[in-house]
Amino acid sequence: MYFNPYYLLHLGVKKISMKKALIIIGISVLALILIIAFGVSPIAESYIEKNSKELIGRKAEMGDLSVNIFSGRLKVEDFTLYESDDTTSFVSFNLLDVNLNMLGLLGHKVEIEHVLLSHADITVVQNGDIFNFSDIIDFFSDSTATDTIEEPSSWAVIINDIHLDHSFLCYKDKEIGSEWNLKDISIIIPGIDLSDLQADMGLHLDFLNGGQLATNIKYDTDKSLYDLQLHIKNFQLSPILPYLQQSLNVENITGTFSSDLAIKGSTEHVMNLDVNGDIKVKDFCLVDSLHKNVAAFDSVYTSIRHIDLINNKIELNKLHVLGFKSYYELFQDTTDNFTLLIKPDTTAAQDGTTEIAQTDTIPEQPFSLIIDDLQINNAEFLYTDNTLPQQFNYTISDIQVSAQKFNLNEKNDVTLTALLQNSGKLKIKWIGSIDDISNQNITVTVNNLDLQSFSPYSIAMFGNPITHGKISLQSQNVIINNKLRGTNKLNLFKPEIGDKDKSVSAEYKTVPLKMGVYVLTDKNGKADLDLPVSGNIDSPNFSYGKLIIKTLGNLLVKVAASPFNVMKSGNENIEQVLISATANEFNDEQYAQFAKLGALQKEKPELKLILMQDVLYKPAIEEYCIVELKKNMAIQDETNPTNEQNANDLLIKEKYTAISSKAPELTAFADKLMQENGIKNKSKYTNEQKAVLLYETKMKDVLLKDMNWRNTLLHSYLTRQCSVADSVLSISSNLIESDTVKQFKDRYRIEWKLDE
Repeated sequence: MYFNPYYLLHLGVKKISMKKALIIIGISVLALILIIAFGVSPIAESYIEKNSKELIGRKAEMGDLSVNIFSGRLKVEDFTLYESDDTTSFVSFNLLDVNLNMLGLLGHKVEIEHVLLSHADITVVQNGDIFNFSDIIDFFSDSTATDTIEEPSSWAVIINDIHLDHSFLCYKDKEIGSEWNLKDISIIIPGIDLSDLQADMGLHLDFLNGGQLATNIKYDTDKSLYDLQLHIKNFQLSPILPYLQQSLNVENITGTFSSDLAIKGSTEHVMNLDVNGDIKVKDFCLVDSLHKNVAAFDSVYTSIRHIDLINNKIELNKLHVLGFKSYYELFQDTTDNFTLLIKPDTTAAQDGTTEIAQTDTIPEQPFSLIIDDLQINNAEFLYTDNTLPQQFNYTISDIQVSAQKFNLNEKNDVTLTALLQNSGKLKIKWIGSIDDISNQNITVTVNNLDLQSFSPYSIAMFGNPITHGKISLQSQNVIINNKLRGTNKLNLFKPEIGDKDKSVSAEYKTVPLKMGVYVLTDKNGKADLDLPVSGNIDSPNFSYGKLIIKTLGNLLVKVAASPFNVMKSGNENIEQVLISATANEFNDEQYAQFAKLGALQKEKPELKLILMQDVLYKPAIEEYCIVELKKNMAIQDETNPTNEQNANDLLIKEKYTAISSKAPELTAFADKLMQENGIKNKSKYTNEQKAVLLYETKMKDVLLKDMNWRNTLLHSYLTRQCSVADSVLSISSNLIESDTVKQFKDRYRIEWKLDE
């Protein structure tokens, strides 16, 4: 921001036209000369002081007044013009030295050859649209003036060789609460010809709070065109705080601003300007209402090639940012610190509509930003998430961003590197355009990233904390016409997952994270995962993060259920071992399958092997009872050598079990026993059903006994011959008595578990 006297002039005379203002100035100067001409200096001095309110509407005092009517020389010393309260100084100066060309008055020309104003002290106070000099303008305004077209003035007004020396200007905005102090102002204006409305002006001043301003202005007031050379050195930014607080919830701002700019434009159309030059901001810091540095940097330097606001075009030769720091904090109500930073819009009208400011009707052009050399070095960003069961804090430091020929509307090639939480290294290569997200190519590489830092997210998603481990990632995601095709290769090293926190309502609580990760890692603690992703980013339900989690979750569920698929111990998936309910010994195939389970458990010693013997009761009890019926028939057959003592001998049992279940003699024997035992018989009963009616109670005990025997036999085999520790082995029985089970085969059902 710079001090522009023409801006103040525009504010001051907005109630009257420029031509009328020139007439007032000319008449006022002429009146002052006539007063002095017809009186000696002491008389004129006394007259002005006593009648200042009638002359200009304000009280005025001066130390000394001297005038030479023949040379047109006027000197005023120790002058004070008061505010409307007659006590507070509005304008004061040590010396005003004016030299008027008296002969020019004869030719309707007011020509001042020289003006020197030394050690002036000026205070400008603004309160809304009212200034502390508004009453002076009103004093000179013609209240009876109409909007009729004014005739051109026949008087020419020329002021040459204007010097403002070692002066002080204070600007106060009461409505906003801002104050600007400019000290040691030195202005040299070669000349102002108010007839053809052309002006050249040079300005040099020091800001009271530090910094310097130097300008060279060429201003055509007729065409409202200006050509400004603006040089600012180390301007302190703190005074702009009240203006920022109009729209932002900020507590403080510090830093210095320097520039070397050439600006050409029109005061009639503020947006119509052309800017080029250099800007540098150093030691910048913006503090938000949470007392944190929402934005800070060591320095920002930009070389401007061209700024055209009408055509929405900005072209920079370079933009270099050093030491940028910021943070993002997500609160439990899902708002964030940037939401709190911006004050709500209060411009809505009472009827609920929004008032739209009237602006110049300039056709809207697409915004264009071109940066030939973009560099961000040594940046840092802190991310905090308070929405999780445990607070997540993560620092990304040593951020380096580099791009050449960056164009907002064209394809760019941008590289970013960073340090993640002081451990992992990040590299991102982005090829794409900001205004065309439907076509992108993003490659991400992460090395040696500490997994434990992400434990709060692991708890929130899976219920399990991460206690140790490293991860590396190679990811490339290509988007063509909104269609995503990506690959994510993850390399884990010694990951350790804690037990589930049952107090947390995890989003994916059924995903066996601990089990899956444990199975995936080899004996060296390594695991390699490949997570391909695809989808339509234009879909309203698309979420890349959820897509990755879903893909990972599905993989972990499969791994936990079928660990053989990822283990080196076998090349087949063993989820069950089929058995016979009446057998009290395993065959070679069954033993081989159990041996593979033992080998897998030895390779993953923390895995618990759970074997559940499932036997369907109805077919099993029928088989047991029909065999018992056949055995008893053989024992009661006097021609058969079978008796109670040898009935279970292998050869004898093989002989009577071979009897057909539909044999007539077996049917007759069953009917006889049912009659003897008083059991009601039906013609539709099969021999199996008859056998169950005769022997169910007895044979159920035998069935359970045989199931327990198989469990004992299997436990002995796995612990003794396969070296499976008893502490990680669980074998139990499940007799299924429901009649609704279809296509069921008796089996040992296999489950794996990692203790939580």
